[in-house]
Amino acid sequence: MGAVSGAVIVVAAFLPWYATNLGPPFSPASVSGWEATNMARVAVAMGVVIAVAAGAAALDERGSVPLDRRVGDALGWIVVVASVVAAVAVGYRLLVMPEPAEFLSRQVGLYLAAVATVGGILSGLALVATRE
Repeated sequence: MGAVSGAVIVVAAFLPWYATNLGPPFSPASVSGWEATNMARVAVAMGVVIAVAAGAAALDERGSVPLDRRVGDALGWIVVVASVVAAVAVGYRLLVMPEPAEFLSRQVGLYLAAVATVGGILSGLALVATRE
């Protein structure tokens, strides 16, 4: 779940986050999170960290790549912390839209990124809680 959440955060940053809501003669145009704000770039970096750490933890759980207990615990906390950082970055842009905010509306990529950050937090907490 964590690796999927990380991948979704990365993909969602390149989906439309904002669109103009101006009437004619202007045509509606959307902009991705990557283009609109540096917060999306933070979310992408954290998404990569989440995906790699959760993937390594999953390989450890399957026994494919045996890791030391402390390394496995650290991977769980890395997933949690990176997910929280991504959630703060995405949440900030969910609440505070870039200027000119009065001419913009939120789009699907922003909401998808927000949901994926929550999934990352929950999967990281589950990983930490289930480590023996």
